[in-house]
Amino acid sequence: MTSVQKALFSTLVTALLSLFAANQSLLNRLQDQKWETLYDDWRKGHPAAKCRAFDGPGGLADEEWCYRCIETNGSESYESSFYAFDPEKPACRLEQVRAWQTGPSLGDVRRALEAQLTALYGPSDSNNAVGEWSSGFWQDVQHFRANQGEVYLYRRVERSQPEAAELRARSTSLVAARAEDKKLNELNEAQIAPVGTPFDRRMMQDLGKEFPGFNTLLSEEPGEERRPLQRQTLQQLLAAASAAPAARKAELLLAADRVANLLADVQRGDQSIFQRAQTIAGFQLNERYSELGGAWAYQHDLLRQVWRDYKNTEWGDAAFLLQERMGWDTSGMCESTSDQFREVIAHGEEFLANHPAGPHRLEVILAVGQAYETWWSLSRAGPNNDYVEPEKYRQGADAARVKAIKIYEQVATLAPTSLEAVFAKRELPRLKLSLDTVQRRYFCVYD
Repeated sequence: MTSVQKALFSTLVTALLSLFAANQSLLNRLQDQKWETLYDDWRKGHPAAKCRAFDGPGGLADEEWCYRCIETNGSESYESSFYAFDPEKPACRLEQVRAWQTGPSLGDVRRALEAQLTALYGPSDSNNAVGEWSSGFWQDVQHFRANQGEVYLYRRVERSQPEAAELRARSTSLVAARAEDKKLNELNEAQIAPVGTPFDRRMMQDLGKEFPGFNTLLSEEPGEERRPLQRQTLQQLLAAASAAPAARKAELLLAADRVANLLADVQRGDQSIFQRAQTIAGFQLNERYSELGGAWAYQHDLLRQVWRDYKNTEWGDAAFLLQERMGWDTSGMCESTSDQFREVIAHGEEFLANHPAGPHRLEVILAVGQAYETWWSLSRAGPNNDYVEPEKYRQGADAARVKAIKIYEQVATLAPTSLEAVFAKRELPRLKLSLDTVQRRYFCVYD
C-alpha cells in the first residue's frame, strides 16, 4: 500500500469517528486511529479495550479476523477488527471499525451522520446490503465509497437488543478480500458442486450429442421429476460402456457414476436392510442406507473401477482427482475415518511423485495443502468444537503447518492468476502467523 493510500485510509477513519464525535461526542479519543495499525501497537494505546483472539467459523473475509476489540462509553461503542491479508508480510492490522450509539434521538443522529457522510463522499451509491454478515438486522441502509475503502450507515434493529445507529468502515485491503470471496466460492463449487462442475462440462461436450439426457441432468441439480430420465440415461451409458473400447469405456463409466449419484432414493422398504445392489449391463452398483440422510447412498463403484483399471490414463487420473476430493471415502457416511486428511496426503503425494506434469497436478497439489492445513487446524480446535479432540492431532501438527505453507507458496507461484492461487494467498498469512484457519476440508463428520 502506498503512503498516499495510507493517508487516505487514515482520513477515512478520522472522519468516521469525528462524525460520531459531532453527534453525542462519541469516541473522541479514537480520532487518531490509522488504517493498517499493527494490533500490538494499537493495543498499547487502548489498554482498557476488551479484545479476543479469533474464535469464529471463518469462511468469509469479514469473519477471518485475527483479533476483535470492543470499547464502550455509556451508550456509545466501537469495535476494531484486525486482519492478516498480506502473504509476504503477514501481520494483524486494523482493517475494520464499527461504531454505534443507542438511546434517544437516534433518527436525528442518523440524519446528521448521513448529511456529513454525503458532504464528504457524495451521495450513497446503494442501499443494498444483501450478503453482508448480519445484514438482516440492518434498516435504512446507506453505502459510501470512501477513498479506497467503504462506509455503511444504517439502523441496527435486532431482537432483544437496543436499537442503534451504526457506522461500519472498511479499509481497501478488506474490501479487496471481500471481493475475492466470490472466487473462493467458485473454487469450492468446482470441487464439490452436485452438477455443473468443469469436469461435468468436459464430459457434456464429449457425450452430450449421443446422450442428450446426460446434458439435461448435469446442467442443473435435478428434482424428483427427473428420476425416469436418470434411470434411462444410466442404462444407456452403461450399455454403451459394456461394448466400448478401453479409452472410451473409462469416460462412459465416469459419466454413469455422476448420473448414479444425482438422485438418492428415499424409499427404505425393509427396515432391516441397510445394503442393496443392482446390476445394469453387467456393472454392479451398490448402495447403503444413510440413517442421517434418510436415503440410499450410492457407493461410487464405477468411479473406483475407473481408478483401479485405468491408472495413468486421462480418465484414470480424473477418477483419482475425484476420489481425492472425496477424501477417499465413497460411503458418504465417514465409514473409513474422520481423518480423511491422512489418506489425501498419502495418495496425493504418491500421485505427484509419479506425475511430474499433467492437467490435474495443480488441483492435487492444492488438495494435499488443504489436507496438511486440516491437520494443523484440528490441533488448534477450541472448546466450542464438539467434534474435534485437538490433542489427537498435535503430534506432527507443526510440521503439517510448515508443509501447508510451502505447498500454498508453490500454488501461488505455479498459477498466480488461478482460483487455487486466490485460495492459497488467503490462507498463507494466517498459517505463517500460526493463527487457526478453521480448515475442515478433509475432516469428516457424520452425526
